[in-house]
Amino acid sequence: MAESDRERWDRRYADPVDKLQRGPNPLLERYAPRGAGLRALELACGLGQNALWLAAQGLTVDACDISLAALRLARGEMLRRGLSGVNFIVADLDHFVLPAYPYDLVLVFRFLDRGLFPAIRDRVRPGGLAIYQTFNIHQRARRPSVSAAHMLRLGELPGHFPGWEVIEAGDEGYLSTFVGRKPGG
Repeated sequence: MAESDRERWDRRYADPVDKLQRGPNPLLERYAPRGAGLRALELACGLGQNALWLAAQGLTVDACDISLAALRLARGEMLRRGLSGVNFIVADLDHFVLPAYPYDLVLVFRFLDRGLFPAIRDRVRPGGLAIYQTFNIHQRARRPSVSAAHMLRLGELPGHFPGWEVIEAGDEGYLSTFVGRKPGG
């Protein structure tokens, strides 16, 4: 019987001690809004380092991941740090309908489901930000077994956010990045 996505990710997070010590993604530190009353949505949050950092900046965060094991560890870390404000959601993003709130920030790191781009754009409030960074086709040199369908073509990411103000975008090494502001704010 084939291993499910959830089983695979739960196994990966079985011993994450070193990963719990990492801070937020540098893009998030550079561009994320800060302050009480702001809302963020993180997709494929893993151990929640980004969500926890945002909570420490005063944001309320909905953080989704398929791995219950990862989210249990993230919640434990949240409690250890004395934080609140993160709503951890176990979700298989292949089938999950994103929460229907307007978010000041939607962030995605190292996850790609092209079918989610319309919902991501829809969830960002006018004037809000999307921060997206994931693998591009250069990742095939490092991991040839990964399907090209799970990697961006070079230059692809900004095209998923037509009409948005591009704050930062590019392809560097095996990662592609987009930081953009939704028009109308």
